[in-house]
Amino acid sequence: MGACSIEVTSRGKSMTDAFRRAQERAQEEYGNDSYNGQINNCSLVGDVTDKQHQFKEQDYFHTWILDNTGKRDVKGYCISKPVVNNNKIKTVVTNFPQKGTRKWETIYVGVTKFDGIVCSDASQTECIKKARAWVEKNPNKQVDIMIRKKLTEGKNLVASINYKKATNEKDGLYCFVGWAPE
Repeated sequence: MGACSIEVTSRGKSMTDAFRRAQERAQEEYGNDSYNGQINNCSLVGDVTDKQHQFKEQDYFHTWILDNTGKRDVKGYCISKPVVNNNKIKTVVTNFPQKGTRKWETIYVGVTKFDGIVCSDASQTECIKKARAWVEKNPNKQVDIMIRKKLTEGKNLVASINYKKATNEKDGLYCFVGWAPE
């Protein structure tokens, strides 16, 4: 199987973020065939931004990258740097107050290390009976009985936290050059 040269530009908060986004786009458009000639079948093997100034023209720079890159590998460089969020507070909180009271119920749950919850009941005695029956069917497992509170009335959503973008914040633009399997 051969390889074809690729040049892909993508935006992101960092070079790895832009590379991941470029791979996701290629996956959506061309599928996951490992010989589709796209960036989603390549690995990012280096940042050559500091070498860019050595070349008078972009074509020469891309030729140099291709000459120094193997199959399934791409190298990236920054075209325009990202503007990061310098705000002290980078999130916004939305509270959802509860009208009225919440009602809780005490429950007992049987939990194993790898299987999670295997039984539950409002009565500790009944939960222990269920756990014993489960252990008899799975003799190499241990069940721990734990007490928990279960919300029976009221909302369980109390707040939502979202990212707060700065007014001048923007993603950087990156170019990836290399060889994709074809």
